[in-house]
Amino acid sequence: MDIDDIVISGTQGYLQGIFIHEIFACLLLLPYIAYLYVLFLSKTFLQLNHKVFLIMPITLLLLSVALSSGIFLLAMRGFESDIKIASMIMLFIIFISGEIYRIRTLRKSKTSRQGMQKYVKQCKIIYITFLMLHIACIAWYKLAL
Repeated sequence: MDIDDIVISGTQGYLQGIFIHEIFACLLLLPYIAYLYVLFLSKTFLQLNHKVFLIMPITLLLLSVALSSGIFLLAMRGFESDIKIASMIMLFIIFISGEIYRIRTLRKSKTSRQGMQKYVKQCKIIYITFLMLHIACIAWYKLAL
């Protein structure tokens, strides 16, 4: 095995890693669509909470997979960053911060009807924003190649 084989093997591994990262990034759209579906179509707050708590672990799992595969790819690049990687990191921080904010807000909102109505309105805004940001970033990454 000479150096050319090692370089080609490393490049193929990096490209496969990018492919896996893209798959999980695209799968992250599904929980946000499911959140919006639940937020707009749930009849009661109890129904809404049950369904949201079923979707939440999937969202957190996909975010953690995106983080770990992103760190893996960044390490394969020798921790060299560019504007795309910086924007992906920023987007991840926005998504995880939004999830934490939503969970904290829910704890405070559970006690009153007005609080839950405000919570639902905030969640709709958050998840529509997340969905649009995610679609815009995927389009930007694909068109910038």
